[in-house]
Amino acid sequence: MKLSKLLSLLPIASLASAIDLTVTDSASIKKAAGIAASKLRALYPNTESWFIPGEFGLIQTADGKNNQGYYWWEAGAAMGAWVDYWYYTGDTAYNDIVTEALLFQVGPDRDYQPPNQTLALGNDDQAFWAIAAMSAAERGYPDPPKDKPQWLALAQAVFNRQAKRWDTAA
Repeated sequence: MKLSKLLSLLPIASLASAIDLTVTDSASIKKAAGIAASKLRALYPNTESWFIPGEFGLIQTADGKNNQGYYWWEAGAAMGAWVDYWYYTGDTAYNDIVTEALLFQVGPDRDYQPPNQTLALGNDDQAFWAIAAMSAAERGYPDPPKDKPQWLALAQAVFNRQAKRWDTAA
């Protein structure tokens, strides 16, 4: 790349910003985590009419078309991130979102195989949701209502489902 082209990019580079973080300061860590959690929340479309709990929907592309969706596993990872955020900061701001999503996406067999994901669901996709549920169990995240599957039971159900798929002949 020519130096002139590189220099022309400098004004754009100044628009990018990072989250300030001092790793030896717990207040700084919590503040940075709060910023990241808030930015993730801004992507969660629960005010849209087409919203499905636990799904991030579609990405607004530069041309105005919504034709690039998030993967389902990414939503599971986001729920796990918010569980960790709650655990490390004590901030309950995202707990209602997380609880609703983790319970909505369980599927009829309570093993994170919802019918709307079965065409593209792999063990890894399912595992992200199970890991979020396991993190909730391990970290003492608030329990679901008694009539709903509990966090540990959900993680165990995924393990049991996936263990049956294990190919011992290979």
